[in-house]
Amino acid sequence: MNDDEAVPGLRPHANSSPGRRLQSLGFFLAGVGAVFLLFVAAYPLGLVSAYPAPPAAAIKGPLGFERKIEHLAALSRRADEPMQAYLGRLTRTVAGGMVHHWTEGDIWTASDARYTRISIFDNYLLWMQSFLPQYGENLQNYEFVTPQKAIDRGYGFCSQVSKIVYSILADQAIEATIYSVPHHTVVESNGNILDSDYGVFVPYSLASIEQNPSIIDSYYAGFEPMLPVLRDAYGQSWQPLGTAEGFREVRAYEAKFENLKWFPPLMLLAMGMLFAAGGALLNRREKVARFTKRAIATARGYDLFSI
Repeated sequence: MNDDEAVPGLRPHANSSPGRRLQSLGFFLAGVGAVFLLFVAAYPLGLVSAYPAPPAAAIKGPLGFERKIEHLAALSRRADEPMQAYLGRLTRTVAGGMVHHWTEGDIWTASDARYTRISIFDNYLLWMQSFLPQYGENLQNYEFVTPQKAIDRGYGFCSQVSKIVYSILADQAIEATIYSVPHHTVVESNGNILDSDYGVFVPYSLASIEQNPSIIDSYYAGFEPMLPVLRDAYGQSWQPLGTAEGFREVRAYEAKFENLKWFPPLMLLAMGMLFAAGGALLNRREKVARFTKRAIATARGYDLFSI
């Protein structure tokens, strides 16, 4: 029986060879990897919106959206720009590019997670972690320290915008500290207060204003209904929110998972291409082997016929 004859009781199948099976597996893995890669890249490419838009009232309100921050580099200090001028510009630009919104009420609840949890389109690894008990409390109510991630989401309360400002300054080795009281959070840098929630720059230190909270009145004149709350906040003893080392660790954590999310789809794609190429090579070797067997069989038959 030669190679072309069917084995009795078995139906010949074109894809039964190891090479074809390996090639089919390779095509399948490559296809899954390509779809997975498109899913991971959809948000960075702007194909999907990872986070829901804040309510219209928040977007159009006094602490709403003014102008999109197109490039992170625009938030850096310009050459020869005076420090106070830069700090004021940074404060206003971040405030204008972010919407004051985080929770529907004053206290976070599980229903707010659609706004505050890291989205599956943003980072599916952190999204999955957010359902684990040991990570849920943090990752379901998460504020980014990486400026671009927070700006891309587009909204946050005073603590989130303060983390943006702090990180921008820290990246330029400009001294800055985040301070917080129960109802507000700001950044202090070089003896100035940067309130990117309201877009207000105050050229006084927190210590000075704590002694005389009425100093802020002229700077927050555009937010007169909030002045009593702000005076009360500025009259309290402000406490540092986090440490430089802590924020560096969080940014490293965010960067690690930002890189890790690309690994599974790229690995699937690479394995698929490797298996497909290996299957094609096996197919070629099998064809050569069959051709060789047929040639030998033909030669033997010819020799017998010629005797």
